[in-house]
Amino acid sequence: MRRFLIAIGAVFAICIILIGGVFTISGFSSEPGIDIPQSTASSFAPTNIVSDEHSFPHDLDVSEMSESINMKADSDTLLYQKSFQFAGNVSNIAQPTESASLMVSEAAAAPFVVVIRDVFLYTGPGLDYEQTGSLKAGNAVRVRACNPGCTWYQLDSGTWIPGEGLSAPPLDLPIFDIEAIPTASAPVVFVWPTVTPTPLPTPTPEWSGPRAKEYAILRRGPGTIYDRVGVAVPGAPLRVTAQNQAGDWYQLENGAWVAAFLLDRKPGELPIAANIPPRPAGARDLAVTFSSPWYACHQSSTLFATPFGEEILQWVYRSFRVTMTIRNLNTAPLLPIYKPTRWILTDGSSEFVETVSWVEPGLRYPAERQRILYYDDSSLPETWYLLTLRRDQWVRAVEFEWNGEVYRTEFSLEEARAHQNYKDCGAPRDAEN
Repeated sequence: MRRFLIAIGAVFAICIILIGGVFTISGFSSEPGIDIPQSTASSFAPTNIVSDEHSFPHDLDVSEMSESINMKADSDTLLYQKSFQFAGNVSNIAQPTESASLMVSEAAAAPFVVVIRDVFLYTGPGLDYEQTGSLKAGNAVRVRACNPGCTWYQLDSGTWIPGEGLSAPPLDLPIFDIEAIPTASAPVVFVWPTVTPTPLPTPTPEWSGPRAKEYAILRRGPGTIYDRVGVAVPGAPLRVTAQNQAGDWYQLENGAWVAAFLLDRKPGELPIAANIPPRPAGARDLAVTFSSPWYACHQSSTLFATPFGEEILQWVYRSFRVTMTIRNLNTAPLLPIYKPTRWILTDGSSEFVETVSWVEPGLRYPAERQRILYYDDSSLPETWYLLTLRRDQWVRAVEFEWNGEVYRTEFSLEEARAHQNYKDCGAPRDAEN
């Protein structure tokens, strides 16, 4: 009998539970103010969760969360659904409103970004707005707009999240105008970024004129005798406007001059410059030195050679030798043979001029070893001899003349006696003896 009573009690309890469930479901579907079409009633089932999940206790009034549910006004189609898992009685659910949130017709196109830190969600772009929830680090969310400056981002749900909580949010989002945040009746205003095209630079025509082929010194006039005014680096374009009479210097459009050989090409026919500055006082085209003077007594027939290598035996009473060196400071080349032009002799009262110069025999002669001296070239030191000195004569000066300029070095008898071996070579002997 006891077992029978226990079985009857169990059956009775099961019936009570079943009747209570039917009553609850019937009450949910018949609650005033809730119009749930048959086509969407199943959307509240857990199998249709499409976005962030929230679990509510049985005593939470869900009507306060109506701003998180987006429904299209003119149809029963659910554009964005916030799914819920109800843990208790749902008989107190209020009907969601249409004006609580923004509607986006292309939510699926919004890009995903990753939440990199725990953040709160807000109803607007700022900490002064009401909090609506939170997200944990590691969640992926869709963003559809940002505020001016993109420090806050709007999610598909309409809530806002601070940009510092997102990893690499997209840069091409529409801007949500803070001044146009909608009220219940105001439309949503999106401002798309305005792209201003960057104008392409105007191409510079390729320079086809002459360029400096090495570091080129620019001068105030056509020659190294003029002061330097600048330097052109290799490859620099040079705009040539005129030339000097010889054509070995070019004048640039800024008035400076450059040597013609420093350009990589000839600029063509040019006029003669009309504003060539005057030659500086004391300026020289060459640097000529006569050094190591020395006297020698011979009183005998001695073999000497001409600059072209012709060796001649001749009677010599006394000889005078000097070493000559030339450096070309001008762009005009100095051609061989360069040798002393004049020897100035004196006996103390009169001067005599000798133009013949000799070299020692047996060596490479000047005609063989001398080369053209171009700009900044220097000659090899060469020793030249004067062979016609008499007993009472000494050398007063040695001169070299080139391009209208005379380069002269003078000597004194006192210096000759002290340092140049000048002495009395005795009474001249007859050449036959």
